[in-house]
Amino acid sequence: MQVFFDTEFANMQADKNGHRYLISIGCVSQDGREFYAELTDTWDEHLCSMFVIDTVFPLLQGGDCSMGVSEMAARLKIWIEGLTDKEVVLRSDAPTIDWPFIQEIFDHNGWPTNLRKKCGAIQFEEPRQFHRYNLGMQSYWQDKIARQHHALEDARSLAFAWKFAVKKGR
Repeated sequence: MQVFFDTEFANMQADKNGHRYLISIGCVSQDGREFYAELTDTWDEHLCSMFVIDTVFPLLQGGDCSMGVSEMAARLKIWIEGLTDKEVVLRSDAPTIDWPFIQEIFDHNGWPTNLRKKCGAIQFEEPRQFHRYNLGMQSYWQDKIARQHHALEDARSLAFAWKFAVKKGR
């Protein structure tokens, strides 16, 4: 099963140890099930870029979405294992940025038994599919641009565009 995911970080620049500070994660399975969490203990406002303060902060939901990284790891593991008995592949449009935190949290908290331990990039064999993917993205964001950079909304856009790209008969 494919799961499309996106993350929001305090700053796009990694620190001197290569670490980025995760703020939120959103996941959408190919059959439409969703997972979303906002981290409370992985970042601090002084680490955040002005872009994050101006664009990402206003989109944060708080409430039941807010949790520590250990709770998020446990919930995400349960969610992934509950999707299917078959292999789950997490797909990202920016795997070198999004994937390292996934590895880190599951290395420390235990990997889901059905999760492939390698991120799947969003790529296509045919140029026509890549073109349709871009058209799908444009279509998705046409009326939702104000929600861009919300991790769950961004994951929804990835799933939508992927389905648009691989749809038969186009």
